[in-house]
Amino acid sequence: MKHVKRPVRPPAAWSTRLSRLLERVARRNGRDLSYLRANCRSIQRVTDGLGPDSDTPDSRAGARVVMNLSSAHVPAFCESQQKPYKNCYDLIPYAAARGLPIPVSEKRKLVDAALPLPAGIRPEQVYFGAVELNGGGIRFYGDICLVLARESVSPTDVVLDRNSYDILRSPAKEQVEIDTDDSSIEARRKRMLRGWSGALGKDIGTIAAIKAIGKLSLTERRWTTGQMSEAIRDDEDYIEVLKMGSFGPRDLQEARISAADSAHDALVGSRLSRKPLPRLESLIWRNRRSRAEAALRAVGVTVRIVTTSGRTKD
Repeated sequence: MKHVKRPVRPPAAWSTRLSRLLERVARRNGRDLSYLRANCRSIQRVTDGLGPDSDTPDSRAGARVVMNLSSAHVPAFCESQQKPYKNCYDLIPYAAARGLPIPVSEKRKLVDAALPLPAGIRPEQVYFGAVELNGGGIRFYGDICLVLARESVSPTDVVLDRNSYDILRSPAKEQVEIDTDDSSIEARRKRMLRGWSGALGKDIGTIAAIKAIGKLSLTERRWTTGQMSEAIRDDEDYIEVLKMGSFGPRDLQEARISAADSAHDALVGSRLSRKPLPRLESLIWRNRRSRAEAALRAVGVTVRIVTTSGRTKD
């Protein structure tokens, strides 16, 4: 009998996925979900910049796209006139000129070939960020968190509900690589990433709500802004943004330094006049962050130390 290929259904809308998840939670727990539904609405409001008791959006609040950069590279970012923020493809000429390894790994190429990009957009044009509310971003990628202004990103930019590299990790890896046919593997990889994707402007609040349900308890209490913030970006578990095109200092709302790094630098400074003297690497990083902050302020970028993930009053 001839095998008939069934058409592949497009992934369900994120709003539909949230409704289905709430139904499953209700069946599994057999309890009233009034608080959970209210909390889901709240997290969608918070990503839009609305407070729990206000219908007027705060222009500086809400979900933002952030990208972390090592303080060692911040002065060059502030001075550069062409593509100030660079991706790994932008660094190829620099590496080639210095005889260094090409900075685009084979794994990176596999992921990039499967990304759900708009028609006509190439991986070389993509800059990877994360969604953040109040925190310091993904410090694994750098100690300075660059916060893009809302108007510096497009509502049609693609977001993924997780790190795109997860497509090469278990269990997604095994689900994709169920045979040895390279073309079939690539097609399944593309299909899975498309299922993880949405649009920044339309879907971010719903994706954030789904993520928070998996992170926060089903308590009959309201989630706070701080809890929501930590659920949206928990360590290296984040919502990924595929920003089209580079950006520079004028595209930033602000830059953020973590409280831990700020406290460490203050301790290093205090030990210069007493023992035990700080280690050399601590002095180097303190100096780098100091020069990074000075460079950012010189081009008009506000630098803030992140001390809490919740709301504060001036």
